[in-house]
Amino acid sequence: MPSLLPFLELGVATGLRSMIAISRLAGTLAAEGEGETEGRIAGVLSRPWARALSLAMAAGEMVADKLPMVPDRTDPGPLAGRAVNAAIAGHVLAIRRGEPRVLGVLLGAGGALLGAHVGFRVRRALTRQAGLPDLPVALCEDALAIALVRHALADWSARDAGGRVAPAGSPGFAHRR
Repeated sequence: MPSLLPFLELGVATGLRSMIAISRLAGTLAAEGEGETEGRIAGVLSRPWARALSLAMAAGEMVADKLPMVPDRTDPGPLAGRAVNAAIAGHVLAIRRGEPRVLGVLLGAGGALLGAHVGFRVRRALTRQAGLPDLPVALCEDALAIALVRHALADWSARDAGGRVAPAGSPGFAHRR
């Protein structure tokens, strides 16, 4: 039975910060130079320009998120973008793990919807009702999104393209370190 947690973690992280999972995946795929073998989407994400662009977008989003003029993540447009990004991330992860792609797409998108709504409500409660300043709360949210993506992809380097964990010391394991 597949572990559903990594797909949900990518989704929730994307619900908090829309570009975080795509950026991390692009960076990992570009570093490995192997995205071409894992489908068209992974092939695009593995390109150095995609890594640079997604990293810039993720960093820009982390800065913009702290500005008062940014629309709520639960507004239809931002929410749809988060769901699509998480579906893409889930799709790539599913291929990598050898799981059904629809599983990755649905859990990623569902996790993004959950993460966006829960994150929005928690942040609002902490800032408006508990009176905490927004910046530290937003920075904690950034850290949580980063931690979720790191945890979701923690075993990425130990898995081969078929989703099997490569034994330590094997060529596949050493290559992906």
